[in-house]
Amino acid sequence: MRIYRVDREELWEFLTRQVRLVERLPVERSSGLVDGLDDAEREAIWLAAGIATFIGQAIADEPERFIVAAGDRCAV
Repeated sequence: MRIYRVDREELWEFLTRQVRLVERLPVERSSGLVDGLDDAEREAIWLAAGIATFIGQAIADEPERFIVAAGDRCAV
């Protein structure tokens, strides 16, 4: 039986790139978010949703990019 793990180095590099991309996007004021949120809360939700979208899509499209056999790369 082969043991797999998350390639943390690749995941962190990917996250860093995606955070930079999402931070450049403007927060839409009429995005349909729950009323009662202040601008900082709206921005935090916008950032988290954008990053989650990128991560989910990347894992669905290329799981081998982030999940590797435990012995293939040394643990970070």
